[in-house]
Amino acid sequence: MPARCLKIHLSIRGGRVIALALLGLVTAATAAASITWKNIQLGGFASQGWLYSSDNNLPTTNKGGTWDFRELGFNASTTLGARLRIGAQAFAQRFGEIGEDKVLLDWAIVDYSFHPTLGLRAGRIKYPKGLYGEALDLDALRPFVFLPMAVYNPVLRDFNASFDGGMAYGSLPIRGGSLDYKLFAGRIPMSAEKGVAEFVNDEGRMVAPGVRDLDMESVLGGQLTWNTPVDGLKFVYSYSEFRDFTGKGPFVFYPAVDFDLGFDQLRWHTLSAEYTWKNWVFASEWQRSTGDVKFSAKPILAEAVSDFGWDGWYVSAACRVHPKVELGTYYGSLKNSAPNPGRSPDQRDLAVSARYDLNDHVLFKLEVHYVDGTYQTFDTPRIPNPPATLSDDNVIVAVKTTFMF
Repeated sequence: MPARCLKIHLSIRGGRVIALALLGLVTAATAAASITWKNIQLGGFASQGWLYSSDNNLPTTNKGGTWDFRELGFNASTTLGARLRIGAQAFAQRFGEIGEDKVLLDWAIVDYSFHPTLGLRAGRIKYPKGLYGEALDLDALRPFVFLPMAVYNPVLRDFNASFDGGMAYGSLPIRGGSLDYKLFAGRIPMSAEKGVAEFVNDEGRMVAPGVRDLDMESVLGGQLTWNTPVDGLKFVYSYSEFRDFTGKGPFVFYPAVDFDLGFDQLRWHTLSAEYTWKNWVFASEWQRSTGDVKFSAKPILAEAVSDFGWDGWYVSAACRVHPKVELGTYYGSLKNSAPNPGRSPDQRDLAVSARYDLNDHVLFKLEVHYVDGTYQTFDTPRIPNPPATLSDDNVIVAVKTTFMF
């Protein structure tokens, strides 16, 4: 690791440090047990953080430090009888230039369980991808500020969080443990304001501010979880497929003409393993995305097709070393499976994390990343990284405090 990457010049103003500490103290003083009102369970979370990136705007616009790093969620749910559950959550986020604190419907479901082997769910449903796709916002489950970015890119949070549709699920007893399954289909609402737009804008063929229209016809897939006879050990396979994903915007060399970009199919395969032993949690995941991207700017540019996709994997370990302290680390790797000339073909990320639980409702996290390579370091109007200024080595520091009830 180059020595210069270890020299992190933090320019945190003293007043902001005090403000961050006061946020934790105030929320600690007001922390209360989960609220139940007339058989309605109410819960939520609020977090505020600070992000610093030494050389590049990665994962968002945080070069030199930013306080634009916060989340807010509020949920309510109830059960009607023993089998029917209804619930919803509102969510707002500020992640650099993404989110802008706008309140969105994160999930809203009607869930009916006929039997342990079969249940049905409908509405806006959490998206089952990998070990933690349905728990993106649950800070209490892990010491990490960011889930491993090789599989859980935070810029895609609003793209991978939920879908509108239906799901069948259940658990089947088998010899050697049990098998949980989920089958789903629906649509993911698209918007040029969401983080996924950066993947389209990073193609570099559209005029600022980039893609104007985004759409996707459908998403479908499934997930299988094998809960093995070994206590704490499970394996997961997730598959999903996006159909007819399209983006449209002004063509960079001829602004009066629209540039069209799209995938007939974009496929995701994820293999996962997790082992919980005493105070330790070990995890590893591998994910492959594949598809053929089509682009044209008629009548200036005829339709062309090129390969698209990447492979990502990570290994992680976390340990509760004290009732109030948890430590964690992971190493992740991303590799572009269809590299373009002039673009970095890969990116590696080594992260070290520490978490302190002030009480059952307030926690603090500190995380440091060393990132080698620039794949998925965007150069877009919202996340600018001009090629001439990109560095192959980057250090990220993330500080975060979260209040939960």
